[in-house]
Amino acid sequence: MKKTIPILLAVVILLFNNSCKKTTKENTPYACIKQIVEVGSSITVATTWDSCHIYHCANFLGISAMLTIEAGTIVKFDAQKGMVVNAGSGMLAVNGNAAHPVIFTSSKDDAYGGDTNGDGNATAPQKGDWQFISFGSSSNNSLNYCKILYAGYATATYEQALNVGGGENNSITNSVFAHNAGGTDSKFAALNMSWCPQSSVATGNTFFDNGHPVIIGISTDFDDSNVFHNPDNSVETNAANGIFVDCVHAQDQATLMTWSVTEVAFVLGGWSGNSWSFDAGKTLILGNNVVIKFARYTTPGFSILLPDGDVQIQNYDGTDVQFTSYGDDTVKGDTNGDGSTTPELWSGISYPGINWYAWSNIYYAEH
Repeated sequence: MKKTIPILLAVVILLFNNSCKKTTKENTPYACIKQIVEVGSSITVATTWDSCHIYHCANFLGISAMLTIEAGTIVKFDAQKGMVVNAGSGMLAVNGNAAHPVIFTSSKDDAYGGDTNGDGNATAPQKGDWQFISFGSSSNNSLNYCKILYAGYATATYEQALNVGGGENNSITNSVFAHNAGGTDSKFAALNMSWCPQSSVATGNTFFDNGHPVIIGISTDFDDSNVFHNPDNSVETNAANGIFVDCVHAQDQATLMTWSVTEVAFVLGGWSGNSWSFDAGKTLILGNNVVIKFARYTTPGFSILLPDGDVQIQNYDGTDVQFTSYGDDTVKGDTNGDGSTTPELWSGISYPGINWYAWSNIYYAEH
């Protein structure tokens, strides 16, 4: 019997080092020894990634089948890499939970999964280390309880961490966007929802230490469940702390839309056109204390046309609702992140016949 003990012990050790046996590891719901998996350039069959592994993406990953990522899983990307979900059979389901979120981060990030690139302390993660996750035109993708960190590699105006794309029923919920490049102007943002139909949603998310945190389109609802500061340090916000609105790229305007975020302002104007003409019959519902700011990058400044009249912006005169300049730091703070500016004029809000509204809560408008 004495001769069999070393043999059995060797078998136990081998099994322990090559499977998900119990131990203690951060961000691992099943507490196992994490092994590194080198990811190829494509997923063409249904695949599940689990928390007992760290997935290293040294290639840009195309997803053409169902990829399920379980709670506590860590995914790391090399420089300029990312993943895109291909329309048709491609789909991404990220199933984190509050205790064990899924982590998408840089290969240089030793805080999650340790020093997986083996360089000790020689490198540290930076904004824009890797590129982005994109849903493209695919549908039914979901990211729940994940962290997207240090993404946004691109030319200065095209930086983004997650592009929700133009497909139907995509969602990003209960997740954290932090330390992402997020664009140097209002062209792109850490979370890009410019092309989204109304069936795609973002709720319960947290944004801090990004460039521009969010850009939405004119079919996007955006509610007060989203947070624009670090919960552990309320003064840590985003460089341009607002929700930026692309009035050009959505294929269709939603007929009924609701904006209720009160922590930061919604921002209209800039690169994506200098006016927004509501479709006839369209209604935008504003919550109390909602502020819309208007940028002036061209002459004339930004304008809104309401073909059916003021019924198209419900609660426009609600408690503390304001329409003001992008440079107005007196409401919702320094939205453009430039320290201090003199507010520039924008055009105003009009109805047919070139008639301009003179609501008492319109500030710095030319008309």
